[in-house]
Amino acid sequence: MIFEAIQLLSVQLNDYLKIRFRLTEDIVFISPIKDSAKAFPNRVGITLVGLERETAGGISFQRRTISDSTSAQSAPSWQVSLNLLISVIFQEKQYEESLRLFSAVIAFIQKNNMIRSANENLSFSLEVVNLSLHELSNLWSISGENYYPSVVCKIRLLEVDAGEIIDLSHIISKPESNTQLK
Repeated sequence: MIFEAIQLLSVQLNDYLKIRFRLTEDIVFISPIKDSAKAFPNRVGITLVGLERETAGGISFQRRTISDSTSAQSAPSWQVSLNLLISVIFQEKQYEESLRLFSAVIAFIQKNNMIRSANENLSFSLEVVNLSLHELSNLWSISGENYYPSVVCKIRLLEVDAGEIIDLSHIISKPESNTQLK
């Protein structure tokens, strides 16, 4: 589910930028921060920088009926949020061009606060995370890269559920009685 969500965001952002700037090649890539300038120059990179488990909804084990006589229990699903860094990685001489592209990335995020797949089996909200200058500096320092125009976004409330059965139970019902009361 994590890869699918990031890939969906990548495809939709890529399509938006290709139309807006009349590009013929893909410009958005899922990539690590480290060595992005070398591996993916003049591109927009999407990097997973963290995962948070949402616990506000509580935890409950899922029980579902498999047949008239059997039910199954599975581990509770998790609700998670992903923190993504979206960076516009251009060479120093093209800084102005990177800012134009960065402005378009911000416009995409503002217009598309809900991302849905075509068949709507995957949807999530997308919002900007406010980082202090210190936090942003730390993020880029630990990556060992120079700073590039970037924004941290949160993909909210993805459901992670392996769907594996951990317990099978037989359903006990009342015995049927053939005797009639008189």
